[in-house]
Amino acid sequence: MGYPKIRVNEGAASLLVPELDESTAGHIDRARSLAPVFYNSRMRLNRDSAVLALGVHQGRLGRGVSACEPMCGTGIRGVRLALEVEGVEEVVLSDMNLRAVQLATENVSLNGVSDRVAVRLMEANLLLSLHARPLSRFDYIDIDPYGTPAPYLDTAVRACKRGGLIGLTATDMAPLCGVNPRACLRKYGGRSLRTEYCHELAIRLVAGALAVTAARHQVASTPVFSYAADHYVRVYAHMERGKKKADGSLRKMGYVLHCFGCGHRRTISLFVLTEIGCEVCCSEMKAAGPMWVGELAEASFCDDMLSLSERSYAGSNRRLTSIIARVRDEVGLPVGFFNVDRACSEVGIASIDLAEALNALRVKGFRATESHIDNRGIKTDASASDVAAAFRDLKEREGA
Repeated sequence: MGYPKIRVNEGAASLLVPELDESTAGHIDRARSLAPVFYNSRMRLNRDSAVLALGVHQGRLGRGVSACEPMCGTGIRGVRLALEVEGVEEVVLSDMNLRAVQLATENVSLNGVSDRVAVRLMEANLLLSLHARPLSRFDYIDIDPYGTPAPYLDTAVRACKRGGLIGLTATDMAPLCGVNPRACLRKYGGRSLRTEYCHELAIRLVAGALAVTAARHQVASTPVFSYAADHYVRVYAHMERGKKKADGSLRKMGYVLHCFGCGHRRTISLFVLTEIGCEVCCSEMKAAGPMWVGELAEASFCDDMLSLSERSYAGSNRRLTSIIARVRDEVGLPVGFFNVDRACSEVGIASIDLAEALNALRVKGFRATESHIDNRGIKTDASASDVAAAFRDLKEREGA
């Protein structure tokens, strides 16, 4: 194909990828961007999660499934889905890069899945549009672009079967985390805030953009597993058709109000936003949204992913299983989380151990668990004032 390749193993797959020339690029990310076909080994966690998510989805459907990845690169994700997920009968891959299509085709053949995996030279939205008609739609669609998935949401919804699953990756963290609010509004229809839990807001903005897009087609979008890791956020959402169901999903859209005076935060419905002062300290509250303010995961779906991981190649990724377990524990807790160091600083005490902080809240009757996003973060149903009081009490007991 005119460029050097090396063989790598991931999950059950063995495939060829471009050999990177780091001597002239100066940095590994630069070398990846200059490669004739893009391949990022650091995104294995992302691909492992797709294997588990589709495995759970197929198990719930109880039949053969079809999948589509319209920006396939080397084809590794599609090959792994065919090899590792029971019941995958058809996978359609595509890319606009001719070299990517050639390499993906070679990898499909190399792994012996040519009978179930097809590779097309085609733009993503065109491929999805061609599969938007009944009897041609997919059970699972994976959108993993460089940057924002926003340009592909509409066609992904249209090409997804009733009861299907859509996986989205967003790597444009500057807009999603409040650094570039105009770009966030343009791409996702909402604004973020530069808070300690801005990565959670990023997940909610992506989930919200998908929910609004789906509702236009009378489809309800409900997240079943979502997480943030490294430089991206990932959302898996179940799609169900029907006007009433779509209207119901929109009731989970709203705003997150955050007080930068005392750290108090709360959510309000999409339909009742007004200029509101903080009911705790009377400072002006700023709003993030509109975005998804419902649950970001389904407990039983997470449980099924963990169960499947015990007998899957993806289960060897301990970081992923840890994320799934933490996301499972976050279900039912309010929007946002508290960074222990920041919370201690705001009440004027030295930082405390995370385990001590969790226990301090739990002994007062609050739910508290580690955030999957921040290793020093706590998801809890305690308010900001409750957190501050619990931490003060802990220090007073230690000093007694």
